[in-house]
Amino acid sequence: MVQKLIVGLTGGFGAGKSSVAQRFKNLGADVIDADKIAHDAMKKGSPVFDLIAQLFEEALHPSGKKMDREQVAEIVFADPGKRKELEKIIHPYVYERIKEKIEASMSRVVLVEVPLLFETGFEKLCDKVLTVTCNNTIKLKRLKKDGFPPQEVRARERAQMAESLKARKADFIIDNSKSIYQTQREIERLWSKFVSLNKSTT
Repeated sequence: MVQKLIVGLTGGFGAGKSSVAQRFKNLGADVIDADKIAHDAMKKGSPVFDLIAQLFEEALHPSGKKMDREQVAEIVFADPGKRKELEKIIHPYVYERIKEKIEASMSRVVLVEVPLLFETGFEKLCDKVLTVTCNNTIKLKRLKKDGFPPQEVRARERAQMAESLKARKADFIIDNSKSIYQTQREIERLWSKFVSLNKSTT
């Protein structure tokens, strides 16, 4: 059986978690994306699809085969009660799928990308946690370029633990406010650390 180091990857909305995850993947990490698993849960055929469709009838695609994720997002960020109901369905499903994927992975370093890592308790699946942070001005500039208005950014941030607290709870931090070159250097340094941590646990 492959000896694996499981690293939870989290951070605030718009901090650049996915781009950091991709760079670790390029170095050889197996990346498990919790958001992708959650997105797949909203398609016909997933074990929790019918429960989600009942909860958000108005966001069911006319084809009946998937949910309109943007509409679901609008509803849950405006209605905390609905968000909690959705989380009760989605989180246990995502947790089990992540566990399965970790067990099936043949990589020595497995990165589990979960925006709500601490909020959901998913950090207990991980040996170490890495938080990606980003200066608020730079983050807002990047998100504006991606089409997110400031009020939506604020609503999403309110639904998450503060980035500063995520950083305090983490074993490692990457500040993604700097240049791509500096971020890459930091990723390479941490990759060497992860590889050596894996060896020390064997």
